[in-house]
Amino acid sequence: MELVGNTFFWTFFFMIGFVASLEIVEDLGPELMMRWFHRKVSAAVMIAVYVIAIILFVRMLRLLGTTYSWTANAIRNGTLIYVSKRLKDKKVFRWMLVAVFISFWPFWDWDIPSILGFIGTLLILIPLNNHQDWIKANWFRHAPVLISVSLIYWLFDMYSYHYELGQTLMVTVAFIVVIVLAHAYDHLLVYRKRETTHLEYDNQHDALTGVRSLSKFSTDFTRYRKLATEGTMASVYLVMIDIDHFKRINDTYGHLAGNDVLKTFAHDLDDYLDQVDFPVGLYRTGGEEFSLLIAGGATDAQARAIIDGYMAHLRQLTVETAGVAIHLTISAGITRVVSQDTQNDHTIARADANLYAAKDAGRDTVITD
Repeated sequence: MELVGNTFFWTFFFMIGFVASLEIVEDLGPELMMRWFHRKVSAAVMIAVYVIAIILFVRMLRLLGTTYSWTANAIRNGTLIYVSKRLKDKKVFRWMLVAVFISFWPFWDWDIPSILGFIGTLLILIPLNNHQDWIKANWFRHAPVLISVSLIYWLFDMYSYHYELGQTLMVTVAFIVVIVLAHAYDHLLVYRKRETTHLEYDNQHDALTGVRSLSKFSTDFTRYRKLATEGTMASVYLVMIDIDHFKRINDTYGHLAGNDVLKTFAHDLDDYLDQVDFPVGLYRTGGEEFSLLIAGGATDAQARAIIDGYMAHLRQLTVETAGVAIHLTISAGITRVVSQDTQNDHTIARADANLYAAKDAGRDTVITD
C-alpha cells in the first residue's frame, strides 16, 4: 500500500499542476514569445515543447536515481494521455510523439519487444487525438477510453520494468482515479474560463445593442487619452452622437419600437465603421447617445469626413418597426484630444458642447472645434 499511496500522492499533485500550467502556457506562451523574441509561435507548439521538457526532466531524474520508476512512469503516462485529448494541432502532436520516442534512447537496452510495445502505446494516442472532441463530449465514452488506455500503458510498464502483476493492478487503479480527477479539474477550469469570458463580455458590451459599453468606453478612453497626451499615440478624436428626436419616437411608437431603433442604428453604424480607413471604436454611452473613438493618425478633415459620410448614409436607412417606417438623423460633436487634457472630462466637455451646438443648429448637423 505504501507504493500505491506514494505513487497516487505524487501523480495527483503533478497532474493538477500540469493541467493548470497548460492553461498558462496556452494563454500566455505565444504572447511572451512575440514580446521577448519577436517570433510567432503557436500555442500547440508551446504545449508540445512543454510536454517534451517534462518527459526529459523525468527521464533525467530516473537516470540520477532520485525518482521511483513507478512515479516516473505515472507522470509520463498521465502527461501523454491527458495531452492527447488537449492538443488540437494533429501535426504538432505527431512530431511531439516522435520526440518523446527518441527521448527514451537507448530503449530499454535495445529490447525489441519493449521498443515495439512503447511504439504501440504512442500510436494508441493518435486516434484519441483525432477524435478528442467526440470522446470528451460524453463521459460514458470518455471514462471507458481513459480506463482502457491506462490499462494498456501499465501493462506495457509491467512488462518493460518487470513489475509484479498485483502491484501493477493496484497502481493502475490509483492512476485511473488520478487521471479521472485531472480531467474533472480540466472541465472545471474550462467552465470557469467560459463563465469569466461571458462576464467580461457582458461588462464590456451593451446588453441591448451589442456595442461596447460605458464602462468599456471609460477604460479605453482613459488609455487612449494618456497615450495621446504623452505623444506616444497619433491623434485621437472623440465623437459624441445623439439620435435626433429619439424621445418623440419612444412617445409615439413605444419603447419596444425605440429599442428596435437603437439596435438597428447601432448595427448599421458598426457595419459602416468597419469599412473606414482608420480604427474606430463604437460605444453606447447613454440612452440614445453613442460615442466614437477615432485613432490611427486621422486628420481633422478625415475625422469629420467619417461622420459626414455616415450621416449621408444614415439618411437612406429605414427602420421598420411597429408597422411604420422610421427615418433617422443624428447630431454629432467632434473634438481632438490635446496635450492639456489631463482628465477625461476635459475632452468629454468639449465634445458634449459641440454636440449640443449641433442640436441648437437644427439637428442633423456635426460641429467640430
